Amino acid sequence: MALLHFGWFLGAGFGVQGWGDPTYGVGYDWKQPPIYQDAARAFEGAGFDLFIIEDGVAVPDTYGGSAEVNLAAARFVPKHDPLPLVPYLLGATSRLGVVPTLSASFYEPFTAARLLSTLQHFAGGRLGFNVVTSGSDLAAQNYGLDKQVEHDLRYDRADEWVEVVRKLWRSWEPDAIVEDVAGGVFADYRKVHTIDHEGRFFRVRGPLNTAPAAEDPVMVQAGASGRGRDFAGKNSDVVLALASTPERMREYRDSIREVAVQHGRPADAVKVLFVVQPILTANAEETASVRAARAELTQAAIDEQLQSISYLTGVDFKTFDLDAPLPEITTNSNRGTLDNFVSSAPAGSTLREILQTRAKKDGLAIIGTADEVADHLGELGEAVGGDGFLFTGQVHPANVHRTLDPLVPALRRRGLLRTELGDGGLRQNLADF
Repeated sequence: MALLHFGWFLGAGFGVQGWGDPTYGVGYDWKQPPIYQDAARAFEGAGFDLFIIEDGVAVPDTYGGSAEVNLAAARFVPKHDPLPLVPYLLGATSRLGVVPTLSASFYEPFTAARLLSTLQHFAGGRLGFNVVTSGSDLAAQNYGLDKQVEHDLRYDRADEWVEVVRKLWRSWEPDAIVEDVAGGVFADYRKVHTIDHEGRFFRVRGPLNTAPAAEDPVMVQAGASGRGRDFAGKNSDVVLALASTPERMREYRDSIREVAVQHGRPADAVKVLFVVQPILTANAEETASVRAARAELTQAAIDEQLQSISYLTGVDFKTFDLDAPLPEITTNSNRGTLDNFVSSAPAGSTLREILQTRAKKDGLAIIGTADEVADHLGELGEAVGGDGFLFTGQVHPANVHRTLDPLVPALRRRGLLRTELGDGGLRQNLADF
């Protein structure tokens, strides 16, 4: 078995951690930095490359036309902005990559370039940024739009957005700051340039007015549709991916690598990390019990799944009959997410059958003892061809430790997880293997 890259994807974002756990609220406040700092230190100690923090900018009310389910379950809301959390995480660690999410749909390129450049100075090369195109109409309405722009057009705009951000980062030559005290020159004006960008979506003069960072922050993206894969393969350093079988994982990774080559990049310039949820058990009996409980399709489980897919796709699944074949559905939001959901069961399946199939497959979950989960991850990594995995789950302390404490030693015994991170920054750690 070969070394794999590992990280943690906080899919709940900077939001409520541990709601529903028996230890919720004991000794911590989810709105304050300490639990996130503690988690970051645990990830760094485990040898994880990066910590990605999801974000969203709306209170979901797609499911049934109400925010009741989301607010009652603290699902997707409340959620705080992850960017102010970044310096706290950087201060608590020295080698871990920290990756907040920001939207190319709502951050102007100059604002994003300036903000990320500033944070990269704090990070010393450990910053990443997860770019999303924000498919939600609810989010668009918070920024003065009636609805989100068309799916592929959002990616066209995002392509130009990345181009402008990178131009701004290069508007200062690396040696522009000379600090010549005797000559009275701090920066050489001949090495600071306007970018004079005139494009389809943006008009930006430049130059950036922040000092240049030694290297660009690492770009993360999660394109799943055909257009999304093209964007990710063209621009990203890391792709955050969802797939439920080794075959789908390999197909997805191969497609991203092919796109990278088509855009003149080396195939291995992009690391594809698949999101998984390890659920650790003590023995076979507990494993069977956990699987049975998770496969039980209660009304609460139905509501949870349908609420989530409604929010992510912008389609109100409460309007469909659970016991009728699901009709053909299209969306202007997250098309890859919708496709993955619908294709979970054979064509013509009812909505209930899709949910039952997903419950039996258990989605992203890998359930078993530490040795069983480690073996499965090793087998998956070998079948897919690399590059690694992102564990997902809340960073409530109990969840972090009941996952990492038994699993990290098991992964290291198999040679899958590095013993420590290097000190060359996130980009270098990703390039190590």
